[in-house]
Amino acid sequence: MEPVRSSLGGGIAATVTLLIFLSVADLLLAGTNLFVFATFTSLCAVGGPPYCELGTLTATVITFLWFALLFAVAWPLLFGGFTWGLPGESGLAHGAVFGLVLWSGYVVGDLLNISVGNETLVGDLPFLAVTLVAYVIYGMVLGGVYDSLAEHRTFLTDEQTL
Repeated sequence: MEPVRSSLGGGIAATVTLLIFLSVADLLLAGTNLFVFATFTSLCAVGGPPYCELGTLTATVITFLWFALLFAVAWPLLFGGFTWGLPGESGLAHGAVFGLVLWSGYVVGDLLNISVGNETLVGDLPFLAVTLVAYVIYGMVLGGVYDSLAEHRTFLTDEQTL
């Protein structure tokens, strides 16, 4: 399969896995409220307080569209574009590194939110831990499925497929 289709296939599988993981995390941490999911998609920063919880139909639809576009399309295409440059020999390793890179962006945003006084580090530690695991799982599924769908491993490999 070509890299774009492999990326999108991996992105769909990784997004479904991520959605399941976040739903389980929400059940364990927040009960029936999808707070972890809503926080994970960062619509609080984009849409303001009405989008911090999935209370209205508009907030729910926008949150799910944002989540799907970002995690099923944008990040996988970015991953497919430079997976060859990530450290590691397998798609799982590349995906784990990619997940850590994405998580570092989340951490920077969270630390900025803490520095403004909106949150505290102690209060955000559970979410930081959940998001770390979530991004690594997302990356590993993305990389693993990409590997299984792609007819090539990287652009820098010695093997040539005809």
